[in-house]
Amino acid sequence: MSPAAALILEMQIYPIIRNTIPRKAKPMGSEDYQELVQDTTATAAAMIDAMEKSGKKPIPSSIAYYSIQRTKSGRRSYGDSRTDVMNPGYLMDNEGSVCSMQAPVGGEDEDFTVGDMIAARTEDISAKVLRKIDWAAFVKTLDARKRKIVEKLMLGFTTGDIARLLKVSSARIVQLKREIAQAIRQFMGDSILVDSGRESVWQRDIRSLRERNEWKHTKIDRIDDPEQSNITEAIFG
Repeated sequence: MSPAAALILEMQIYPIIRNTIPRKAKPMGSEDYQELVQDTTATAAAMIDAMEKSGKKPIPSSIAYYSIQRTKSGRRSYGDSRTDVMNPGYLMDNEGSVCSMQAPVGGEDEDFTVGDMIAARTEDISAKVLRKIDWAAFVKTLDARKRKIVEKLMLGFTTGDIARLLKVSSARIVQLKREIAQAIRQFMGDSILVDSGRESVWQRDIRSLRERNEWKHTKIDRIDDPEQSNITEAIFG
């Protein structure tokens, strides 16, 4: 944008936008009027730049008018998709709202948030991918026989099945399985077998909150032991 066009934007177009947006446009979702003024100004700047590049002379009143109309219709400088649930245009066309992932769910005494409610109960995809990469690298370090044992174990073969397949004793397969386990510890760390079955931190936190919430709603007068009742009340209020 040329200095002359920038001066037109600042002195002639921006005042119109600043005075009109609070009266004509409606913020959607988490927007406020200041944000709408800024976004409408960005739209106007893009219009001026496009007109300059095409050799046309910008008309301040027209640019201000059409920029404001775009904002009123739910279109923004960063996009105008009406299928994106985060887009103001979608919120205008559909009954919906944008809320924080940290927003509480239920009453004031509830400890859960929106994020807790929609979080996946399965393991994080990134952890799965990293473990798969590590596992592939580890398998390459095994000799052909141990690699075959690992493959058959993953398919559900028993120790006896593998022993018959490799034509060795079951005791020898057990010994090789121990060697494979030791190799896994050396390659991935001593805690790998524990970590693979351990509950993730976020899952543990959500479970703890739920358990505590259940205790908070326990009727103290229904506990037979008075001492236990006092302890429960002291812990959970």
